[in-house]
Amino acid sequence: MKSRSERGPDPCVQRAVRLWTRRHSGNWSETEEVELQHWLTADPQHRAAYERVASLWQSAEGLEGQISPRKTLLRSFAFRPVWAACAVVLFATVVVLLRGSFNWWNGVPVHWTTARGESREIALEDGTRVLLDADSDLVVRLGARVRRAALIRGEALFSVVHDVSRPFEVKIGRGRITDFGTRFDLEVLQDSTRVAVFDGRVGVATARGEVLLTAGQGSGYDSKGALLPVSEVGDSAWLWEKGLRRFDDAPLADVVQRLARHHPVTFVFANPQLARLRLTGTFRMTDLSTFLRTLCTALPVEARWIAPQRVEFTDRPSAPHPSLQGGDTSTSRQ
Repeated sequence: MKSRSERGPDPCVQRAVRLWTRRHSGNWSETEEVELQHWLTADPQHRAAYERVASLWQSAEGLEGQISPRKTLLRSFAFRPVWAACAVVLFATVVVLLRGSFNWWNGVPVHWTTARGESREIALEDGTRVLLDADSDLVVRLGARVRRAALIRGEALFSVVHDVSRPFEVKIGRGRITDFGTRFDLEVLQDSTRVAVFDGRVGVATARGEVLLTAGQGSGYDSKGALLPVSEVGDSAWLWEKGLRRFDDAPLADVVQRLARHHPVTFVFANPQLARLRLTGTFRMTDLSTFLRTLCTALPVEARWIAPQRVEFTDRPSAPHPSLQGGDTSTSRQ
């Protein structure tokens, strides 16, 4: 019978080394994590091998040197535990260096969030400034090669410093917004992403099309990636910086979604058709009581509190629905 050393590397150890190094390479996906957990629970020897690799890596952290090819490392692991520990640590060192190189090239993700009713001004390392609206979530990566951001929710006003070698890109849902050195506003709504350009040019691209916007233009795309029509926008599009909001024939559903960023309140509609009513006007978003009173004066709705943090919109008795009859309902309050 062959001895352990003659039989060659343990397959469990081989896979454990591959999984450990891959998991700490910076390119680990959720699918790979699920597969790892399945492998660990399939056999106690799998978990033992993986924990042994982890223990050797951590206990010998800080060693440096040159790494042998993978086969030699794994063979050493099977032959001599001491050499195995060195091999794993050296391999880990290379992985750390590669990860550092990747982060230098592509940037380390930095996460910013704001609470309801709170806005935040952010100064990025490249000189770009971002004003993050209330209840918003933004992730930014600034590297030697790329400048990328992802707006998860909410709204942000970007003032981007021009860098021809690194266009500033923002990923939102099914689309990508590429800036060419400009000032623009991005907003994530439940069913769409809105883009408004104040200076310079911005490219908007999805799998279903592309459009180039210049100063004074706005567009975006819906939840399926279909581009929205290009429209004109003015400086009122970023009045939210001062706590105000200008609505131009906006659906009531979008109006209350923006209002909810500033108040710990959930808005519901007793009649789903009310969500399609249109509103035009300028409102102060920080004063909830005044906003609701003005809204109910302008539209055929009533707002009632059905719980401490829940408001329901209902039909106003005997009031027609202008938006359902071809009319227009608008108001202007500040």
